Amino acid sequence: MPPGHNGSYHDLETPVRNTAHWLITFLKAYDISGKQSFLDAAHKAADYLSSSDARPMDATFWHRKNPEKDTCNGLMGQAWTIEALTIAAEALDRPELLTLSEQVFLLHPHNSKTGLWQSVSVDGTYLDFDYTFNHQLWFAAAGGLLAKHALADDINLSVQCFLDHLDSNFRVHSSGLIRHIVSFQLFPTRRRVEKAASKVWKIRNIKKLSKRNKYLEQKEIGYHSFNLYAFSLLRRAYPTHSFWKNKQFLSSLDYVRSEDYSKHVRASKYGYPYNPPGFEIPFVLETFFADEESYDLRSQWVSEQLSQCYDFDSNLMTNNTADKHTHAARIYEATRLSDLALNLQEKTLSGVA
Repeated sequence: MPPGHNGSYHDLETPVRNTAHWLITFLKAYDISGKQSFLDAAHKAADYLSSSDARPMDATFWHRKNPEKDTCNGLMGQAWTIEALTIAAEALDRPELLTLSEQVFLLHPHNSKTGLWQSVSVDGTYLDFDYTFNHQLWFAAAGGLLAKHALADDINLSVQCFLDHLDSNFRVHSSGLIRHIVSFQLFPTRRRVEKAASKVWKIRNIKKLSKRNKYLEQKEIGYHSFNLYAFSLLRRAYPTHSFWKNKQFLSSLDYVRSEDYSKHVRASKYGYPYNPPGFEIPFVLETFFADEESYDLRSQWVSEQLSQCYDFDSNLMTNNTADKHTHAARIYEATRLSDLALNLQEKTLSGVA
């Protein structure tokens, strides 16, 4: 499928990411319609993802072409591909896709003391820990999908270890907004270095501090639903884990039902035009708040996403976005939603709180 450039990051990508997303959508379309064309498209997408074009050095999947960044897109790129291949392995009855997913997942060193994984380059080189929280979270979520099919228990154990350490690695602001970077509580040396570097930067760049803080807040607001979507996948895979009672986590759930969140996510370029909160929040609400009130809110969120971004002439989600190919592919996140009655004339989320 056509590659994008990772939204407003403008990192030129290979077709791997968008093909992974579309693979899931093709499978859902076939499930709904029974049309052979969708099944054929799914097989072709799976063939590409398991080819040497997608994994040219027999290590991790090649996602990014930007020479100034890693080619694997940290743990995130691998999570997206593993997610798609795991779903396709069962739907298409192709166990070799499951074997490939396990192989790539287990390439990533896991630290049992922190619960976190290191990234691995396309050539197999071990990189540092991926300190972007949503990357670690989504890799764990992909592992949770994979673990129920895997022959070895290593994947399940590493995901459970990740969940066990979330009390230390997960942090929110007082509002409940999820912080973008992994907490360095379990990395005392790194924490001291980061604290010192941050202090020096603030002294030297006092005029830029407000601008940087506003940018980070905008990013965290845009990624809040993306984080909670992955948490929802993990909740469904590990429903009895103690983390679901964590006070900070519960505050992050409360935040998505606030007027403050619905107002600010509209203004974030990482919201509707990139991460589709109109699909992500309904999945979160369905997972954690499955009641009549939740149904109405879910319908409002989906209606808002489609009203803002869906082009009904092309039947693609390409409106109001900096990256049409990637945004169109991200409709796959709606494949997990239950049926909803929509009001596509509705332009606001009044009454979300």
